[in-house]
Amino acid sequence: MQKSNFHTHTTFSDGHDTVREMIETALEKGFTALGFSDHSFYLPGSDWCMSEAGTRENIAAIRRAQEQYKGKIAVYCGIELDGESERPENLGYEYDYILSSVHSIVRRGVILPIDSSADKQRQIVSELCGGSWSEFAKIYYASLTEHVCRNKTDIVGHFDLVTKYSLMPEDDDYVRYAIDAVHEIMKYVKTFELNTGAIARGLRTVPYPPAYVLREIKSLGGRVIITSDCHYRAKLDCWFDEAEAFLTALGFAKNEHADLNDVVRDIEIWE
Repeated sequence: MQKSNFHTHTTFSDGHDTVREMIETALEKGFTALGFSDHSFYLPGSDWCMSEAGTRENIAAIRRAQEQYKGKIAVYCGIELDGESERPENLGYEYDYILSSVHSIVRRGVILPIDSSADKQRQIVSELCGGSWSEFAKIYYASLTEHVCRNKTDIVGHFDLVTKYSLMPEDDDYVRYAIDAVHEIMKYVKTFELNTGAIARGLRTVPYPPAYVLREIKSLGGRVIITSDCHYRAKLDCWFDEAEAFLTALGFAKNEHADLNDVVRDIEIWE
């Protein structure tokens, strides 16, 4: 049986455990593969992005771990590429896979984090979106779509991150923006993550994205990979059993020998 996670953070960004500690926990939990995806550099001095020097150290540490744990667990060097970040190859970095996410929106030349706190979300909506949650959703999905379609990454990260604090009304306008984004994104990227990170933090009882988005992904021939967006090793497989039942109920079938790309092969993906 395959068991893996491809959205994993370490002390190189905003995770709380080292590369080695994460791998040892993965082995204890019976994982067959572990992909690291610390936050890409884009905000100097931030407490969640890797620095430029830290990025180089991160890659070196994971490459060493690949050799050290060869034959025990497949280790992959990935990145969570934010929409405001430079493409890795433009900076001379090479990754096994890229997960694309949007954590911020840009308004009036200012980068504003959308998932740092509920109060920050309210402030953005009030001060920069004229009090309109619909406008906030529209801006977010436009940013995510542009990012994914421009960079053509391997995995779409936490698709509906704006719902993290349960403040966003999922009304007809919101659903339209989300579904339109799925259709546009899937012209370039077919694999979305089922992200259990907000469940691990006690912020949600369902994963990203919700059932109605997953049904749309399924109807268009998309794929889903289960991830935990892990920042604490104890939560590495949070909600994984429930996620399997969740996807099965939506009509997805497990493929334990799927390829994500030319490097990450023979892993579990739901189709």
